[in-house]
Amino acid sequence: MMLPLRSGLSIAEYQQTLVEEFGEAIFEDIPERLCSERSAEGLGDAVIFSADSSDSGAHFYFDGCESESLLFRLKGVFAREDYKKALIFVELGDFIFMFFSDLKYLFEGRYYFDVPRMIYRRASRRAKRVRLEGAITLRKVGGVEMVGQLHDFSPSGASFFAPKGSYQPGENVLAEFTIADCGTCETVVTIVRVQEEGVPMGQCLVGIRMSLTRDQKKRAEHLYLCKKAEEIQKRPEYSRNSRIF
Repeated sequence: MMLPLRSGLSIAEYQQTLVEEFGEAIFEDIPERLCSERSAEGLGDAVIFSADSSDSGAHFYFDGCESESLLFRLKGVFAREDYKKALIFVELGDFIFMFFSDLKYLFEGRYYFDVPRMIYRRASRRAKRVRLEGAITLRKVGGVEMVGQLHDFSPSGASFFAPKGSYQPGENVLAEFTIADCGTCETVVTIVRVQEEGVPMGQCLVGIRMSLTRDQKKRAEHLYLCKKAEEIQKRPEYSRNSRIF
């Protein structure tokens, strides 16, 4: 399960940057929804974040439900035990669930968490793009350089405006993204579509797919989460929804 970098956000702020992608909240039949969605192997992938803003999340197996508890087993070699307030993501089949919960106790290698009173669910898919203002500098083979205006952005792809006829699908170029107050990221991209309809005269909308190293992926995720957090914090309902108690 791939999640955006937390980047020092509280778990309430991190949850708010992602909640829009998960659709409406679910309040009813939560144990049934979680346990009935288990995979054929009886396990689901999970990531658990503690309230510590420096915690980048620990990977677990989800073992299902027992005695009004959700059971998890550590997948890696290290996890925190200070999960008094935790943000949990569970991937089961075609869905990812997100919810807050508290650790009840740890017994024989299993972490027992409270059943949440509310969960969010979405289909497993790539990150939704965010609209943003920013610059993209593109360099073709031979040194030809052009600066475009970003239209939207995600950790795996983006689109930008460019003069008509500048790019063709299948073309590979070096791109550098610059987003104000968030940073930059440089990577090789592939042109996947060129749209001329519905854009300003003489322009086209170019869609790209990124080819990222591990470090570049972290940078791209940081840019995405930074801009998403900024978008959420501008909403009038942000102060009301950021509480977790």
